[in-house]
Amino acid sequence: MPRMFLNGTAMAGGADHHLAGGAPCLASTTTAKRYRFHAVGGAYPALEDVGADQGAAVQGEVYELSYEQLRDVLLPGEPAGLELGVIELADGTGSLAMILRRPHPDRPELTDISDLASWRAYRERS
Repeated sequence: MPRMFLNGTAMAGGADHHLAGGAPCLASTTTAKRYRFHAVGGAYPALEDVGADQGAAVQGEVYELSYEQLRDVLLPGEPAGLELGVIELADGTGSLAMILRRPHPDRPELTDISDLASWRAYRERS
């Protein structure tokens, strides 16, 4: 079963957590320090790979999802400015995650929130 890193509203307690469909949370962890973390139009978070040790360790949760849950429920609920990709976690392992789609001409403004490295912290601040 695929592992999926969630770092926005689909995390436990978030408005879209139902999209995880009761999948088990394997870990609360961070990414490797290679991602810029953005708020896209203030509405959702996005990871952008900027290279090893060039970014922030972004907080999130890793879930074990069925392919059906991923295909039929989680992915259709994701914003158009994101796409499925593979990221590196702090322990060096990989995981599926939603990453910033490049290029995306209709995308709203990006706000770099890498210093917070947490969607929850960003939402509490804004």
